[in-house]
Amino acid sequence: MVMVPVKNVVTGRVVNVAMDDRRPRPPVWIKMRKTVGLVFLSIFALFFLAPLFWIIYVSFVPKIYIFMVPPVIFTDFFGTIKSFNLNSFALAFGSEWKVGFSFINSIVITASSIILTMIVCSLCAYAFAFMNFPGRDVLFVMILATMMLPMTTMIAPYYRVLRTYGLLNTRLGLIIPYAASAFSVFLLRQYFVRLPMALVEAAIIDGASRFRVWWQIILPLSKPALITLAIYQFRQIWNDFLIPMIVLRDERLFTFPLKLQFMSSVTVKFPWDAMMATGCIAILVPFILFLIYQRYFMEGLSGSIKG
Repeated sequence: MVMVPVKNVVTGRVVNVAMDDRRPRPPVWIKMRKTVGLVFLSIFALFFLAPLFWIIYVSFVPKIYIFMVPPVIFTDFFGTIKSFNLNSFALAFGSEWKVGFSFINSIVITASSIILTMIVCSLCAYAFAFMNFPGRDVLFVMILATMMLPMTTMIAPYYRVLRTYGLLNTRLGLIIPYAASAFSVFLLRQYFVRLPMALVEAAIIDGASRFRVWWQIILPLSKPALITLAIYQFRQIWNDFLIPMIVLRDERLFTFPLKLQFMSSVTVKFPWDAMMATGCIAILVPFILFLIYQRYFMEGLSGSIKG
């Protein structure tokens, strides 16, 4: 019991009233439902995370432990922990497989493509959100319609354009195809329309150009949407195999997916340990990036959906 001061509206006097501070307990079946749901979701989470745990485990154990059944970590946990080493990563990044080149290529191509995508698509989304011109809505629908086209239908046009301009087997030829994305335009446009139109109109009345409004007003206010787009594009470009396979021929320009495919094509001495180390890095980089920026990702995604 707690004493709560209550004012009498008639006399104006304040009196202390005893009140029960115990909260009503939820029914037992609600607790059971939450517990069962939590257990069920935890089992599913472990089921889907098992391949990730296995790749990380295999990347650090000696090669002889990879295909042991049952896994040696279940029979000798502390002995397995003591045997962890970086030999697989040393082999992958060594002179035999040169995964370091693929890591640098993936970072350069992904980062450049993300920057170019955010510039091109944010300018396009700004036009659809804040500018009135004939055929704006029709053009926006046509851009969205390209999202229904399978990626395989774009292979031949991509290849012919890149061959015409001499961009095959170059990093630039791999960056350009990622520059324009219908989903990116849609995501940013939906977020932009939530921003106050009065800000844009006031800036234009004060003499600001359209480019200055986009650069100094719209982009700073759209940080969650831009981070969401960056994470989404990072995952798409980092894991893409089809376009790099079409564009690249030189092994020194291979990205991570191409390098993994090249390593798996070796039949004489299959490098399981080097492949697992390469796959571990390829998986953990976008995973860590998402964990760092997940708050902005969810905020930007929810904001675009509401818009």
